[in-house]
Amino acid sequence: MRFSEVWRTALRSILKNKRRSILTMLGIVIGIASVVAILAIGDGFSNWVTKSITNNKAGKVETQIMYSANDTANTSSQPFNERDLMLVGQVTGVAKVKQTSSDDDYAQISLAVKNKTKSVLVHYTAGKSSSVLVGRRLRAVDNQIGNQVAVIDADLASSLYGSQANALHHGVEVDGQLYEIVGISKAVNDSVNFSAAMSGEIPANITIPRKVHQSYTQSQRTGDLLTLSLAKGSKASKVNEQVLHILKTQGSMHQQGDYQSNDPTAQADTFGKVLNAITYFVSAVAGISLFIAGIGVMNMMYISVAERTTEIGIRRAMGARQQDIRRQFLLESATLTILGGFVGYGLGVLLALAISALPIMPFHASFSFGGFALAFGVSTVVGLVFGVMPANAASRKDLIEIIR
Repeated sequence: MRFSEVWRTALRSILKNKRRSILTMLGIVIGIASVVAILAIGDGFSNWVTKSITNNKAGKVETQIMYSANDTANTSSQPFNERDLMLVGQVTGVAKVKQTSSDDDYAQISLAVKNKTKSVLVHYTAGKSSSVLVGRRLRAVDNQIGNQVAVIDADLASSLYGSQANALHHGVEVDGQLYEIVGISKAVNDSVNFSAAMSGEIPANITIPRKVHQSYTQSQRTGDLLTLSLAKGSKASKVNEQVLHILKTQGSMHQQGDYQSNDPTAQADTFGKVLNAITYFVSAVAGISLFIAGIGVMNMMYISVAERTTEIGIRRAMGARQQDIRRQFLLESATLTILGGFVGYGLGVLLALAISALPIMPFHASFSFGGFALAFGVSTVVGLVFGVMPANAASRKDLIEIIR
């Protein structure tokens, strides 16, 4: 028998018992849909985390080179000079170099609160502060013209002045200088969330203009941190290795300290592997339903073999070989599960899209050809594996016994 004829016969048999076929496919549909939805959401989450770690707000991949002075270093010297920036900028894969500071963005200080010393986090910013509950946020103009103002979080405002409203236009002391409180932000514990952590937005108890703070502390250091914006397609680890080699051999301060790199792509790779392992584990658990569905397919095929004994006898009497009978029932089993796989894949896609559309989800589900291939492959394998025994049973039926 030709393959097309065998397949049409198998399809007619499935359609002949629609209700039983649909109920049998239900397990396949649920199993495939669960796996597809989990993989899509897991991949979307992994992509979002990787992008959050490796990309800045402009969407460019950035890495950092840090300088740490040794005990004998001259602390008044600049960690990087113009020549260092020129050397780093010439490295293949570096699109842009900017010098910042790792110690003038955030600082941990002790603050007297109700006759007790409390450790608080201070954020020095040249731009806008986070949104506020009461008052106004800091603006870039505050930093430019030297306004001695601050935004503090709600818990600190309540601790210092009893309420958020009372704290407004009072003062908070940072490094011996008094700053006017012009805004109250969310309490730090309430504002910490995964999205903020991944994007580098660390909630602080106190936010003040950076330039104002520097003017009082006489901080003139241009920064001990180089931020490298990488060209598209560049590998961060390779670029960092080349930059470190140049700085350690030709850097202006290479004899008075050490240079280290912060490669976010390495962190993203590690985090991605953990996420993938979790996703695959959960998918494997969901895949248990496929095993149960396979048993259901086997049971249906045995029933089909028993009901179609006369049909098998007629085919054998008309010259059909054992392998033709085996192929027919095996193909029927595979067709049943493949149809279930296609339906399950579509349902899984819709389920993943619905979940990722929820307001609490900061990312979108990610779909790939691999997910479709997995759904098709798994459903085919289930049909073939669990259809082998019923197909063999059908092909081995004795023609004489059937006639009797």
